[in-house]
Amino acid sequence: MNKGILVVIAAPSGTGKTTICNKLLQSNPEWKFSISATTRPMRTDEVDGVNYIYMDVDKFEHYIKFGDFLEWETVHGYKYGTLIAQLEDAMDNGDVLILDIDVKGSQSIVEEFPDETISFFIEPPGDTIGEQIEILEDRLTKRGKDSSTIIRRRLKRLAIEIEFKDKFDHVVLNEDVDTATMEIENIIKEKIK
Repeated sequence: MNKGILVVIAAPSGTGKTTICNKLLQSNPEWKFSISATTRPMRTDEVDGVNYIYMDVDKFEHYIKFGDFLEWETVHGYKYGTLIAQLEDAMDNGDVLILDIDVKGSQSIVEEFPDETISFFIEPPGDTIGEQIEILEDRLTKRGKDSSTIIRRRLKRLAIEIEFKDKFDHVVLNEDVDTATMEIENIIKEKIK
């Protein structure tokens, strides 16, 4: 049996990484998705155990204390973490596991599993940081899921997150979500041949 492969997909907020992950999973139903744990409140369109594993802060802290997370981070005031058990299960079962993950957190996965990981940084369109911020602000506002305060907080992280892009195996521009998804899918399939 082949060893599993971890596919890390990271991007600044509003760049389309969740949409890309969903499209990859729709066209490759045998691939698995790593469900992150979070202390963020569940949105009305979300399902516990499908979108995230929702935890209160005490339970999350308990998991941290006992080393159940490979990585965790506080993002926009909420904690997010990747459970080690999911990654180990995927690798033991020979699965392709897609991780929709924070830019900084993705580096922990790459460091822990360098030979089993393919990492992608999804870059927003725009020739300058200023243009990218405008485009992402427009996307986040149209999405209608966050307050203007949360959107401003997300956009502040963009300049920091963009600096990490050279640490990824592949940088994919998401000007068109279908094109970006196809580019990522082709790279993954080439790797698992």
